[in-house]
Amino acid sequence: MKPHVAPIIVCGVMSCASIPVSVMADQLTVYPARKIITMDPSMPIATAVAVRDDRIVAVGTMETLEPWLDAHEYEIDERLRDKVLLPGFIDPHLHPGLGARLLSQNEIITPEDWDLPSGFVEGVPDRASYLARLQELVDREPDSDEPFFTWGWNSYWHGSVTRQDLDAISATRPIVVTQRSSHEVVLNTAALQAARVTEEVAALAPDGVDWEAGRFWERGQAVVRAGISRYLRGPDTDDNGLELVADLIHRGGVTTIGDAGSAPIVGSTQWESFRESFDTNQTPFRILHVARAGGYEARSGDTLSAKFQNDLEASTSRLIFTKGVKHMADGAMFAQYMQMGEPGYIDGHHGEWLTPPEELKPQIEPFWKAGFDINIHVNGDWGVDVTLDALEALLEEHPRPDFRYILQHFGFSRQDQATRVGRLGATVSATGYYLWLLGDKWAEVGIGPDRADQMIRLGSLVRNGVKVTLHSDLPMGPVRPLLAVWSVATRKTASGTVRGPEEALTLDQALRAVTVDAAWSLRMDHEIGIIAAGKKADFAVLEEDPFAVSLDHVKDIRVWGTVFEGQVYPVVTAGDSSSR
Repeated sequence: MKPHVAPIIVCGVMSCASIPVSVMADQLTVYPARKIITMDPSMPIATAVAVRDDRIVAVGTMETLEPWLDAHEYEIDERLRDKVLLPGFIDPHLHPGLGARLLSQNEIITPEDWDLPSGFVEGVPDRASYLARLQELVDREPDSDEPFFTWGWNSYWHGSVTRQDLDAISATRPIVVTQRSSHEVVLNTAALQAARVTEEVAALAPDGVDWEAGRFWERGQAVVRAGISRYLRGPDTDDNGLELVADLIHRGGVTTIGDAGSAPIVGSTQWESFRESFDTNQTPFRILHVARAGGYEARSGDTLSAKFQNDLEASTSRLIFTKGVKHMADGAMFAQYMQMGEPGYIDGHHGEWLTPPEELKPQIEPFWKAGFDINIHVNGDWGVDVTLDALEALLEEHPRPDFRYILQHFGFSRQDQATRVGRLGATVSATGYYLWLLGDKWAEVGIGPDRADQMIRLGSLVRNGVKVTLHSDLPMGPVRPLLAVWSVATRKTASGTVRGPEEALTLDQALRAVTVDAAWSLRMDHEIGIIAAGKKADFAVLEEDPFAVSLDHVKDIRVWGTVFEGQVYPVVTAGDSSSR
């Protein structure tokens, strides 16, 4: 269900009905609150905020707002009086289209639980339970020949799954298993036939194919993607999936997201679907599109800047194109395809390059010279070396002031790299859930306890003057900023084990990573990120104060709703009337 805009409760000075239209446009709405955590160091705490249209005009107390209230008609909205307000949370890296597809068109079988608006999905921890769940789901429609799609398999929990395993579940119904990272798929024989993928077609992939096992990973997925997509209702037609994603974003208290590397092309059916689903008054957040670098390069036309200008002119108030692009360095964290430097993986396997090291700088260079902000998907410490080498060369050859060079995900790194990130002026957007979801397993297999304890070493980055942000990478993680804040502040895994407490952020630093510092990374800090006069009136509305509860409880604080551009959007759940 789309969130709705609730009516204002109380009017002051004169009744709303008697206010002329010309005056109404100048009317203020005042939100008293139990506490307002502004994230503005010059005025960190307030208890009232006044809003006109979509912007804040004053922050403080009811008494300090009096000069404004004496000069303007106003109304007082009492709904937030017992709530705690923070700046609207910012998730600078998630994937609405991919999330819509994987969470709504696939049966979810993951190691961890998922709590979705559509229902609770219990995780499965091992191979036997995975195959049993898969068999059960396929057997619900024993005579169907429609392709069966499932997402969430991870070999480090569920063991190897091959074409032969899937053929044993059904020899006639096409089955497509997407790995937890979405960087790998496994198909049974019927699915390969339905997708028209032969051994000869598979051989066209540069790497990442095990034909006998029906496995296609990283760059190898290209040979099956088109055949699979014919059977999927993509994000251009799956409005239910996009609505589910919108609901997750809203429930997390998020008012701004970055669509990182999956921005739709203007004029495409996907773009029209995004406009229909998100560009409405019922959507309580804005989307900042960060385009795939390859998507820009593949489009015919003028210069990169001219192509961006075309997109910029198509922007709306809720769908905004940024002058930023995303590149890919190494492979997926959930699949241990990240490129690890010495001593490598315990079992000796190697990671994957999504962009060969010698090609990364040449790919980035035209965008860098054209003034684009650079985002690079990178997970392993070897990948970080290559990514920072590219930046250092670019700065030497083409110096730039006030750039954004953002290492996205940043799973594994070394201490010297944290220093180098700071020296070069780069920044990091970390997946806030890596340690929580993967820390224990990677300590056990592939990586070892010492390096697993130092995953997403954010403490060292902050000590080196680096701005850090936190993102969900939905559907890789849930859109729950308070869970991400808790994870990096406690360094606790899902089992409760504390790993690498020296790399923890303080609660204030972690909250900055989903508010003011995230706004800076998106070049939106002039508009959002703190609660201050002149900024957009975007608030996360909480039932409890993160600074007044135990750190362990922060993840469990309920999000009551949001205020987006001055409009109140309660989170409404089935059978819940408390937020209305």
